[in-house]
Amino acid sequence: MNEPTHSHFVLADAQYCHVLNDCLVIGRSVLPDKTPQPTHKPDLITFILQLTGVLILTFFLVMTLITHYYVVSFTVGMLLITLGVSFIRTTGFTATNAIMIADITDVYYKRKSFGYDYFIVYYSGPEGKKCKRRLTIYDSEKCLAQALTAMKNAGLLKK
Repeated sequence: MNEPTHSHFVLADAQYCHVLNDCLVIGRSVLPDKTPQPTHKPDLITFILQLTGVLILTFFLVMTLITHYYVVSFTVGMLLITLGVSFIRTTGFTATNAIMIADITDVYYKRKSFGYDYFIVYYSGPEGKKCKRRLTIYDSEKCLAQALTAMKNAGLLKK
């Protein structure tokens, strides 16, 4: 493999998080020649896809209630609740590919029993605006150990 020699870890979406001295760079396994500028825009793709899913499931729920398919209505309702909770939990995250180390205020590690472990990186955006970025770690013990080591060595993870 063409693994980078600097501190890094693999994310769940097959991208790499490169932990450099001055910033975190999220991208391919090879660092770009020019470090990308931080963008503090919300993750609109996830927002739009989840909102579309909520609207479609709401339509199916109403249609199955009108036609008296209550078992299907219950199942679609449970899916709608699950997607709605996911929609609420992911609101407010950004999709930036670069986070300056000096701007990072906090990093939290969340361990999941089911699903992927992840870091939530809180950082200061323009005019002191609080931003957050979720870095979901690839589901492997090796990648998890590599991620925890990289974040601890950079001094970002306290525990």
